[in-house]
Amino acid sequence: MRNMLQRGRIVLSWLLMGVMVLTFAGIVAPVLPQWQVLPDLLAGNLLVIAVIIVLTLLLGRIYCSVLCPLGISQDFVFWLAKRRKKNRRKFTFRRERRIVRYSILMLTGLAFLAGLSGFVGLVDPYSIFGRIVHDGLGLPVAYGWNALVGVNESHGWIPVLSKTDILWPPLAAMTLAGVYFVVLTVLAWRYGRAYCHTVCPVGTLLGTLSRFSLFRPVIDGSRCIHCGACEKTCRSSCIDVAHDGFVDTSRCVDCFDCVAVCPKGALTFSRTLPVKLPEKTLSGEGISRREMLLTTAVAAGTIAAGLARSQTVVPALMGTGKGKKKILPPGSVSADAFAQRCTACHLCVSRCPSGVLVPAVLENGALQMGQPYMDFSKGYCVYNCNFCSQACPAGAIRPLELAVKEKTKIGIARYAQFHCLIARDGIVCGNCARHCPVQAITLVENKDGRSYPHVDGARCIGCGSCEYHCPVKPAAISVSPLPKSS
Repeated sequence: MRNMLQRGRIVLSWLLMGVMVLTFAGIVAPVLPQWQVLPDLLAGNLLVIAVIIVLTLLLGRIYCSVLCPLGISQDFVFWLAKRRKKNRRKFTFRRERRIVRYSILMLTGLAFLAGLSGFVGLVDPYSIFGRIVHDGLGLPVAYGWNALVGVNESHGWIPVLSKTDILWPPLAAMTLAGVYFVVLTVLAWRYGRAYCHTVCPVGTLLGTLSRFSLFRPVIDGSRCIHCGACEKTCRSSCIDVAHDGFVDTSRCVDCFDCVAVCPKGALTFSRTLPVKLPEKTLSGEGISRREMLLTTAVAAGTIAAGLARSQTVVPALMGTGKGKKKILPPGSVSADAFAQRCTACHLCVSRCPSGVLVPAVLENGALQMGQPYMDFSKGYCVYNCNFCSQACPAGAIRPLELAVKEKTKIGIARYAQFHCLIARDGIVCGNCARHCPVQAITLVENKDGRSYPHVDGARCIGCGSCEYHCPVKPAAISVSPLPKSS
C-alpha cells in the first residue's frame, strides 16, 4: 500500500508532464494548461480554483506533485541525479525561509493588483515551464517527434500521427529559457524541490492552505525508531525527526517518498484531527496562532487580488501597455488588457501554425517582456485558424469561434507606394492582392497606366498576409494597429 501511493503518484505525474511537454512543443492540443493556478486566477476560472482549493484542504499540496509541470520536472532532474553513485543525496531538515516565501507571495499579489502579469510570469511555475519547453527544448522535442513519425510512417504502425512544424524561437527567448533551465536544474540536482518550498508563490499559497489539510503525512511516535530515513529522503526538507517527527505540511508536496522508505511503517498518509498548533520549537518551525492567522490572510488576500484582477476591477497602476504598439492576436480585447493578463507562457506561440506569434524582448516595453506579438516578417495570421484564442488559459486572448475570428480586425494594412516594385522598378507584382484572404486589396490603374494596390480599410482584417508576401524590404504594404476608436 505504501509503495502503491508513491508509484501511482509517479506514474500519473510523469504521464501528465509528458502531455504538457508535447503541448508546449505544439504537438497536442492544450487541455492541462486550463488546470494551472495563476492562469486560472487571471482568467477568473472559479470552478477550477474551487476544485484546487478543495483538493488542497483534503490532501495537501497534491497539485504540486501531480499537476504542476515545473514541480514534476524537478523530480525528474533529481531522479537522474540519484542514478549517479557519487550523488546519493541525503537531505536534512531545514528551517522554513518564511520571510522569503511570503515576501514573494505578497509581491505577486501586488503585481496582480497593478496589472503586472509580466512580473507574475517571472515566478509562475507554469509559465516558466512553458518558456523552458517551447523556447529552450521545443526544437529538439519537435525534431525528435518528427523522426518518430517518420519511422512510424515507414512501417505503417499508427496512421493518425503527423509531423509538426519546426519553428525557431527568437535568440533572446532561447537565452532566457536557457538561464531558467540551468538555474532550476542545478537547484533540483543539489537541493531537490528548493524552488517549490522557498520561491514559488503558488507553492506558498497552497502551502498556507495545506496547514489545514485533512489528510497528511503523520508519524506514529510509538513505532518510529528515529532512524532518519524519512528526513534523508525528503526533497522538500520538511521532516524533523529530532523534534518528535515534526512534518511541515506547508512545504510537503505529497510525493510519498517518506511513506515508502520508512522501515517500520511509522509514517502514513492518513486523516488527522485538528490539533493545537505548537509554539516555536527549537528548530524554529512551529507557528503561533498569530502567524497562522497572518498566513491565512495572505493566502485569502492573494486569491481575492487575482479574482479582482480577472474582472478588471482594479486598473493598471504602473503604465503597462504604454510602449510601442504591436499587433496582438485576435481575441485580445485591448493592449492594456492583454498586458495585464498575459503571463508569457508561450502556449499561444507554440500553437501558431505560421510562426507569426513571437515573444517580445523590448518591443512593447520592459514590463511586457516575453509577451507575444505578431511579427509579419516571420509569418501571418492564418485566416481559418483560431488556435491561439482556444489555447490561452489566462484570459489574455478570448476564445473565438472560427466564424467570429475570420471577421475580427486586429489591424489595418497601409500602402507605401514609393517602396512598391511597380513604382520603383516598373515590375508588376500583385502578391499583396493575390494573397489577401478577404479580397481587401485590389490593383487599380493610375493615370500613368500602371496598376497600384488599393486597400479597402472596411474589409481589411489586418492578418498580415500582404506584408509577409511582399517581396521588398521594407515592405511596401504593412499592417498598423487599429485606432483607439476601433
